[in-house]
Amino acid sequence: HGYNVWRDPMKPTQILAKLCKDGKLDGPHYGPAGRVKVENRVFMAPTEIEDENGLKRQTDEHLALTVLKHWEEIPKAGCKLVPEHVETRPLLHPDKPGIEQGRIEMWVDMFPKDMTAPGPALDISPRRPKKFELRVIVWNTDEVVLEDDDIFTGEKSSDIFVRGWLKGQQEDKQDTDVHYHSITGEGNFNWRYVYPFDYLMAEEKIVISKKESMFAWDETEYKIPARLNLQVWDADHFSADDFLGAIELDLNRFPRGAKTAKQCTLEMVTNQGEMPSISIFKQKRIKGWWPFVARNEDDEFELTGKVEAELHLLTGEEAERSPVGEGRNEPDPMEKP
Repeated sequence: HGYNVWRDPMKPTQILAKLCKDGKLDGPHYGPAGRVKVENRVFMAPTEIEDENGLKRQTDEHLALTVLKHWEEIPKAGCKLVPEHVETRPLLHPDKPGIEQGRIEMWVDMFPKDMTAPGPALDISPRRPKKFELRVIVWNTDEVVLEDDDIFTGEKSSDIFVRGWLKGQQEDKQDTDVHYHSITGEGNFNWRYVYPFDYLMAEEKIVISKKESMFAWDETEYKIPARLNLQVWDADHFSADDFLGAIELDLNRFPRGAKTAKQCTLEMVTNQGEMPSISIFKQKRIKGWWPFVARNEDDEFELTGKVEAELHLLTGEEAERSPVGEGRNEPDPMEKP
């Protein structure tokens, strides 16, 4: 199965049996534990393969193929057989002699007309990306670092907001509203981001088409890992907003969110490899707490806050059937916190 599927009308076991018969050779004798004997030569190969559904089954075809690949080692009748293979040829241009302009990959098969026809033609058209929509609800933040000093009371506070975007789509950044004057690092939002995107399942990449410059005629296609960026900021009235911390979640494998803010730790970022991970493409919906981190003067990660978020993935058709609004807007509006 797959793009490199066996295409000859005769299976390797049939070709081997015919060669042995035509050459008056003893064999093939298939034995246990992946062994086959032809004349006085013994060959070994795996006999268990996975089919397209991932189920394991027994077959002698790989054994026979191993013998065919070493057919020149067989005494008397042996000769080198042309292997099944993919042709790769350089593309050249007379104006630029000797400089490859790329390569073309292809099969070249020849089948005798007096034999049964080979299998049906293979569809090798490029995979088309599928439409998805990621909905992210930012519920709350906690323990966000406090940046501002109150002029009158001297106590520290932060005017917190959360920013989010999908990697490669920075122009579609979405911000929550601002939770003003938080003195504990807690912020309440009930705010929804909506990100439609095109996705290639086989490659685990988001496909983005955009013009490289304002003068370009055609759009260029980019393939980018599926990653969600969330950042926490302190809003400033008179100067630039202060960046406090961030987390990047790889939508195919990211740490499972903690159940409570207390259980949410820095290790979820620094020790990600050892944490149980999940994929939003399998789980579809997940809610939990994740840490915001930033690098300190020693270039080490430090915890700068925690965010309670909910991720919900829908296919393009599901999203059309049950639309939602961004922020707290209709349809299916979020309640004010």
